[in-house]
Amino acid sequence: MPYEPSEVPAWPAYAFVVQDSGRVAVSGPLLPASEHPDRSAAIDAVAAAAAGLGRPVRAEATEPDGTVWLLVISPDGSVGELSGAAAQRGRPPKKRSTPPPTPALGSPDALTDAVAHLEAHAGAGRMDEALALAAQLDEKAADELGLSHPEALRIREARARVTALAGDAVGGVRMYRDVAERWHYQGAADQAEAVATRAEDLWLQIPDPETAALAGVAMVRMRNQIPGQGGHAFAAVLAHQSQLEAALNAATVQ
Repeated sequence: MPYEPSEVPAWPAYAFVVQDSGRVAVSGPLLPASEHPDRSAAIDAVAAAAAGLGRPVRAEATEPDGTVWLLVISPDGSVGELSGAAAQRGRPPKKRSTPPPTPALGSPDALTDAVAHLEAHAGAGRMDEALALAAQLDEKAADELGLSHPEALRIREARARVTALAGDAVGGVRMYRDVAERWHYQGAADQAEAVATRAEDLWLQIPDPETAALAGVAMVRMRNQIPGQGGHAFAAVLAHQSQLEAALNAATVQ
């Protein structure tokens, strides 16, 4: 979403420098200078600083070709742009009504390039393009590689992340759940638990009880199959879902 400059204070502001490798260097107030493996990780770092302030913050992202994007990063990790002519400088990419054709995904290099392209859109706040490309990549990976192929699961996890960044937390939770369950069915316990934890973290960030309870149905199903060490994760999910439902029932009675 676009933000007017007056809506977001000028301080603090963060600098993203995107390298040709896809790694992102981040610097700015309240955050130690650091380098991250991709745009999503860099956004998460700044979102954590924004959460400490309780409001969105500005970030200037410099692409390898010199394009500069003036972004706004919210505490929940969603990314927008500053509106107006000052919102981007340098050589902005040409706008497209639909994403460019995606390459075959049979090789690791092609897959890496496709995910990098997706994260470039998301990192620059071009969420419509990111969502369209994520859907295209997800369908292509499922067709070419199979729904449960490890690389297809990597694509779907990236789609879940973009979906959440675009404001659809319930959709993001459900996609993460799907990926976690497919890892579980393959006996990949570590991968299943890692993605299940991402789904749970996203779910716990949903502020609206009704929306959170809706997503909680997927969480209970997932944690029933991937209960975590000693079943603690499953018990925690059940407890939180019960609290959400109790709060909704109380509100209905009133």
